[in-house]
Amino acid sequence: MEGARTNTGEPRLNLDTNAQRNFIKFMIKLGEKTNTTVRFFDRTDCYTVHGTDDCDRISKIVYKSNAYIRQMLPNEQIALSYVAISKNNFELAVRELLLVRNFRVEVYVRESSESDWKLEYRGSPGNLLQFEDILFSNKEILVGNSILSLHMRLDGTQRKLGLAAVQQNDCLIQVLEFVDDDFYTELEAAIVLLGPKECLLPTVDNDYAAIKILLERNGVMVTVVKKSSANTHKSDLTQDLNKLLRFAKGQQEDVSTFPEMELKIAMEALHAAVIYLDLPNDAANLGHFEMKQLLLNRFVHLDSAALSALNILPKPGTQVNSSVYRCQSILGVLDLCCTPQGHRLMAQWVKQPLRSREVLNDRHNIVECLLEAETVLKSLYDDYMKRIPDILMLTKKLMRKRATLQDLFRIYQVLLRSPKIINALLSLENATVTSVLCAQFQSCLKDLSGLKQMVESVMDFSSLDSGEYLVKASFDAQLEGMKDNMDRLLSKMERLQTKASEDLNMERGQTVRLVNIGHLGFHFRITLKDDSILRKNKNYKVLDVVKSGVRFTTDKLTEYSEEYNNIRKQYEDQQKSIVEEIIQIAIGYAAPLTLLNSELAQLDCLISFAMAAQSAPIPYVRPKMLEEGSGILVLKDVRHPCLELQEGVTFISNSIEFNKDICNMFIITGPNMGGKSTYIRSIGTAVLMAQIGAFVPCSEATISMVDSILGRVGASDNIIKGLSTFMVEMIEMSGIIRTATEKSLVIIDELGRGTSTYEGCGIAWSIAEHLAKETKCFTLFATHFHEITDLAKTVKTVQNCHVAAVADQDTFTLLHQVRPGPMEKSFGIQIARLADFPDAVVNNAEEVYGQFEDIHVEKKTKEEKAVLDEINSALEEFSNVGNDANINESDLTKLVEQFTRDIKELVNKAGLVGGKD
Repeated sequence: MEGARTNTGEPRLNLDTNAQRNFIKFMIKLGEKTNTTVRFFDRTDCYTVHGTDDCDRISKIVYKSNAYIRQMLPNEQIALSYVAISKNNFELAVRELLLVRNFRVEVYVRESSESDWKLEYRGSPGNLLQFEDILFSNKEILVGNSILSLHMRLDGTQRKLGLAAVQQNDCLIQVLEFVDDDFYTELEAAIVLLGPKECLLPTVDNDYAAIKILLERNGVMVTVVKKSSANTHKSDLTQDLNKLLRFAKGQQEDVSTFPEMELKIAMEALHAAVIYLDLPNDAANLGHFEMKQLLLNRFVHLDSAALSALNILPKPGTQVNSSVYRCQSILGVLDLCCTPQGHRLMAQWVKQPLRSREVLNDRHNIVECLLEAETVLKSLYDDYMKRIPDILMLTKKLMRKRATLQDLFRIYQVLLRSPKIINALLSLENATVTSVLCAQFQSCLKDLSGLKQMVESVMDFSSLDSGEYLVKASFDAQLEGMKDNMDRLLSKMERLQTKASEDLNMERGQTVRLVNIGHLGFHFRITLKDDSILRKNKNYKVLDVVKSGVRFTTDKLTEYSEEYNNIRKQYEDQQKSIVEEIIQIAIGYAAPLTLLNSELAQLDCLISFAMAAQSAPIPYVRPKMLEEGSGILVLKDVRHPCLELQEGVTFISNSIEFNKDICNMFIITGPNMGGKSTYIRSIGTAVLMAQIGAFVPCSEATISMVDSILGRVGASDNIIKGLSTFMVEMIEMSGIIRTATEKSLVIIDELGRGTSTYEGCGIAWSIAEHLAKETKCFTLFATHFHEITDLAKTVKTVQNCHVAAVADQDTFTLLHQVRPGPMEKSFGIQIARLADFPDAVVNNAEEVYGQFEDIHVEKKTKEEKAVLDEINSALEEFSNVGNDANINESDLTKLVEQFTRDIKELVNKAGLVGGKD
């Protein structure tokens, strides 16, 4: 036996010395791999990984320890480490690697000997196909599975990029082409919008090196694939797409007529993705994909900094419905969806805020209507949506011909419930609900009426009571005979059930239940409290005692059960051909099933918006949306939706009012922990939520739609990627300056750290002035550089505000209230005291601060005195010149002008403004 188990239960290899040597030779021959790839070896009764890195990684995932790392040939120079894991732990490790850590996984199977293995399965974050059964077996697919393919063409100084995004779960291909700048600003926006897990590049050399850095900075795995020849790929791609795409009724089934095919660079990228994912060889894909051109200007431009600053997405690996999911991100706040398809669509919506006022008004109308009809909202949420399965997953099973009668019945149940959902929506008597939701639902159900009728004519609904999914016996004479025998045996077992109740003297209201479970067959069950009655009767044999009760049987019942199950197995074998034919017919309904899935996902998201607005500590309100460029942004009593959901937090709301002719920038000062960051994030979050279609956490909101939300909040060192805090800030700010327009919202927090105070202040001032005077966008600028508040004196559309705090000799209180005007002073030492610093440290800080302040004042006084001395000397010299009778009027005028310039320069040098003598 190759694998064995230790006393602690974990697997352990049991190979002789020769087998170990042969395997090590194979590993040497296999060669190096990337550090983000883990290789598993299937040894039938367990799996192994080898090498220091893989062993360390897997042992920590599975065993939370390195204690289970073993050695092959530990006493020889070619020793090789390994970790052995069970099948269940293999599945756990694969989920962690692919879905959380964004690693690649390879699985090798042995062909003959330890030196003869072949690669059987390969998976990556963007290509989960071969691991779907492991990842999603008996689970709903809650994660997106998107892969991006990118090609670039240089035309002089222009960089033209072609992108193809393939979402395998939703069977969607999106293509786009655009010209980008040196910093790949548009590419970053596309990455945020699409949220790919993996990107295919033809190389990582030359100009692609900068793209690789950008992708990795945004958490996207890079895979290099060979670039196909432009002359050879077009015909192959056309053939593949003709198989993959779903054509509308009456549409010519030739993809070469599609306008997307004119995007030459994007088609090269798409061809690479189709080959890499091997899409045409999966039956579930054929005739099921949709291809469309993605237009970036339909969506609000978001960069990765804004994605992070606004906490739009939860941390990787956070489980939906976990305790931290809701209060960790905007997605968590809004995602109260009941269905897997709803969860997937919501994750897409929060990354794709819309710029269409009409679509947003439709979403807001529907959410408002649902909130006004609480009974209908509750019924839709509790009674209907919670019972909707993942139709997309079921449709995929149909396409792969892996579906069962049970899967067909689950689809049938959706078709039964959908008319009730439509009736509930129609009862709202709302024009938007009727046109946006009901009309599409009714069209889908009409197309699926044939599937519903087929299930009703084929399925034996009477067998469902016993948990069986059978074809009606009337379809086949042999089936009919078997069904009669099964019914006869069931009647006999029911008589035994009645006799058991009598034998055990069960009182009125107490019963002996007849139950059928796969591994036990038919048996009796009574409650645990009746166990003593059963023990007294020797005619019955106890099988086991479980939480649900005592399970027991008799020899006769066992005989009947075995006979019944044998006949049922024959029945299932006999009906296989009929079921295969039914499934083949059902495949023809894949297109309307996919559309129904999309409509249910959309409804689930809109219901979720309503539930989030209703269940908030203070209910959200509908925002009044103005056209882009209106220049007004008013949020009254705005709150941060994540923070107010946290236990023990009493959120203090604040307001903001922008008007492009009066104020387009607020400079916010105040102490650390005072709420500056929370305040500006709250405003960015409210605008984002409004442009998704959700209600907002305010008492009143008027929002001019924005074309982009750009942020620089809380940058930190990124040692792995070689970027300092200051470099991260500069990269993010350069993107903001290039991208922002007068229709944008920009939030900036603590700019200028990581360099000298004066340089930092200078850079921050320059950026603030540029945004206020040149870009003229909505800007929230939180800073510790109090000097920047002087910008309000020279730019009329800049206003100051501060987060209030109260301090005296012994106490310091943060009020978290935003008030007009700049902050008078800093409170760093008070914050240190609030953080419970040792008294000696705080006292020393006060002394050092006093010394620095004295030195600064003394230095400034000396500088001012020196300048004043120069001014007095200049005045005296000018006076002497003026007394010279020989000087003419023209020369005197020139001297006066020169003297005036000199005095001004000296005054500015000393900072003597405000009418000092």
